[in-house]
Amino acid sequence: MRAQMGIVVGIIRVLLLVVMPCFYASADVLPASLLSDEENLRYTNPKAYYQQVLSYQDVAKTADRDTYYWWLLRKAQAERLIWSPKNFKQTVEYALEIIEPGAPAEIISHFQLFRGILAQQESRYSDAVNAFELAMTVAEQEQLNEVYVVAKQELAYTRSLTELFDTSLAGLQEAYVEAFALDDLFLIAIINETYGAIYGYMDEYEKSIEYYEKALETYERFGYVYHIAEATFGLATTYRYWKKYDLAIEYFNIYQEKIAYNATPEINFYASYGLGMTLAEKGDCQAAIKVIDKAISQGGFIDYIAELYKRQAGCFIKLEQLDKAQQAIDSARNIFADIPELQGTTWQLEVEKLDGLLAYAQGNPDLAYQRISQYYEKFIKLLYKNSSERLMRVRTSMEVERHNIEISLLQQRSRVKMLEIDKKHQENVQKSYLIFSLLAIIAMIVILMILQQRTNKRILELSIRDSLSGLYNRRYIFKHMDRLVEKYQGKGEFATILIDVDDFKSINDLYGHPFGDQVIKTIADVGQKVMRVGDEMARIGGEEFLCICPRIDESQAIEIAERLRESVSTTHIYRDNGQPVKVTISVGLVVADQNTKDSQSLYICADKALYKAKNDGKNQVVAYSEIASKS
Repeated sequence: MRAQMGIVVGIIRVLLLVVMPCFYASADVLPASLLSDEENLRYTNPKAYYQQVLSYQDVAKTADRDTYYWWLLRKAQAERLIWSPKNFKQTVEYALEIIEPGAPAEIISHFQLFRGILAQQESRYSDAVNAFELAMTVAEQEQLNEVYVVAKQELAYTRSLTELFDTSLAGLQEAYVEAFALDDLFLIAIINETYGAIYGYMDEYEKSIEYYEKALETYERFGYVYHIAEATFGLATTYRYWKKYDLAIEYFNIYQEKIAYNATPEINFYASYGLGMTLAEKGDCQAAIKVIDKAISQGGFIDYIAELYKRQAGCFIKLEQLDKAQQAIDSARNIFADIPELQGTTWQLEVEKLDGLLAYAQGNPDLAYQRISQYYEKFIKLLYKNSSERLMRVRTSMEVERHNIEISLLQQRSRVKMLEIDKKHQENVQKSYLIFSLLAIIAMIVILMILQQRTNKRILELSIRDSLSGLYNRRYIFKHMDRLVEKYQGKGEFATILIDVDDFKSINDLYGHPFGDQVIKTIADVGQKVMRVGDEMARIGGEEFLCICPRIDESQAIEIAERLRESVSTTHIYRDNGQPVKVTISVGLVVADQNTKDSQSLYICADKALYKAKNDGKNQVVAYSEIASKS
C-alpha cells in the first residue's frame, strides 16, 4: 500500500512541477499571495489586502502581460469588497479594454462576471444577463467551477430583479446543486443569501429570513466581514418588507456597526437607505425625510434612489407638502423611464399608485380613483400573468409526461407477446452475465489488493525485523536513533541502552546453539515487558541488543536498565532435560542531550560503558557519565 501511495505522490509531484510554473511564472516580481487566490486574507481583512495589492502597482505594470492581468483582477476583487464602486468600475472597464485574445480563461471569465455585476448595479439588466452568460460559457469550457457557479447565481439574482421569479429560482437551484457538488461552503452561503433576497421579493418572508440566517452563520464562521454586512443588510430589508419595523431598524443599526471596518460614503448610503425606507413605511415621516435626504445626497445606485423618491413622495403627501411630493414622484418616474427592464414591474407601478394618492390629496377624487384603479388593474394583471405562466408550465409538463406514457403503452401493445418474452429473457441473461462478470472482476481486484497489501506488509516486516528474536533489526534501530537525534537536538533527552549477554560463547559451547537461540528469545521477551510504551528494542548482533528510550533522563534510564538486568538474572532458562540455566547481562547506557550530534557517537559512548561493565565483573549497569567524569 505504501508503494502504491508512493507512486501516487510521485505523479502529483510531477503534475505540480508542470502546472505550478503556469501560475507562478512571475513569482520573482509579485508575491505568490497575489498571484494565487488568497481568499482568507482578502475576505477577512479586505482593506489591508487592498493596500497590499496597491503597493505592487509599479511592479505589476513592468511585469509580463498575464501577471499584470492577475494584478488587475486582485485589485478589482478587493475594490468590490471595500465598497469602492467608482474604483471598481474604473478597474473593470480598463481591464476589459486592454485584455487581449489568448489571455488566461480565468481572467476573461472573472472580468465578464464583473461586467455583469456593473450592469446589474446600473440597472442595465439585459447587458448584465449577456455578460453573466458569457462568463459562464468561458468558465464551463475551461472547467472553472467557482466562476461558473457565481455567474449562474448572479444571473438568477438579476432575473429576480425583473420579477422573473420562476426562471430565477430554477437557475439558482442549478447553481446550488453545482456548489453542493463542489462541497464549497462559501459558495453555498452566497447562494443561500441570494435565495433570501429572492424570497423577500416574493413576499415569502419566513423563508427569506431562514436563508439569510444560514448564509450569515457561514460568513461569521469564516470571518468574512463584507459578506457578514451584506447578509445583515438582507435580514434588515426582509424585516422591513414584513412590516416588522422595530426588528428592521435593529438590524440596520447592526449593519452600521458591521460596515465600520471601511465606512465609505458609498457603503454608508445603504445604511441610510435602509433606515430611511423603514422609517417612511413605519409612518415616522419627519425622521424618514431627514434620513432619505441624507441618503440621496450620499449617492447610490439609481434604482435604489428611485425607491427613496417613492417613499419620500408618500411622506410628503402625508405631511401635505404636495409640491415636494410631486417633485419626488417625477424624479422616480424619470428614473424608471430610463430602465426599460423595470417597466411594468411592481417597482414601477408604485409610481402610478402614488400619482393617485397625490391627486386625492390635491382634492381631485375622480382623477385619484381613475389612477388608483388603473394601478390595481395593472397590478392584478401582473399577478395573474405570473400565476398563469406558472400554471402553464406545470400543465405543459404534465401533458408531455402523459403523452410519453401513452406512446409507450401503444408500443407495448403492438408487440408480439412471444417476441417480447424472448427479448426480455435475452436481456435478463445478458444482464446476469454482465453482473456476474463485473462481480468476478471486482472480487479479483479486491483479492489482489488484499494480497498485495499483505505482501507489502510482510516485506516491510521482514526488512525491519530480526527473524530470531522478533525485535527490530540493526538497520531500523539506527535509522530510528538518527531521527531522534534530529528531533530532540536541543529540545530534550533520550537514552541509548546497549545490552550484551554475559559469556554467551560459553553458553553456546556448553549447551549448544539451539539453547543459545532460546536465550536470545527469552531476553527479547523479558526486555519488551520491561520497556515502556514508546521505547524501542532491537537485536543488533549475535548476543547484542540496543534499546532506545525517548523523553528520559539518566536516573530513569539506569532504573529501567537495572530492572531489565535483574529480570534477566532471575529468569531461569530450561534445557531440554529440565535443568535450569542462569543467564546474566551487562548493560552500558548513555543519555543524549543538546550537544549530541549524531547516533554513531551515542553508540560509541554506550559501547564504552558496556565495556566497563564487562571488565568490572559483568551482570551490572554502567552509565557513560561515570567514565566521562573520571576522564
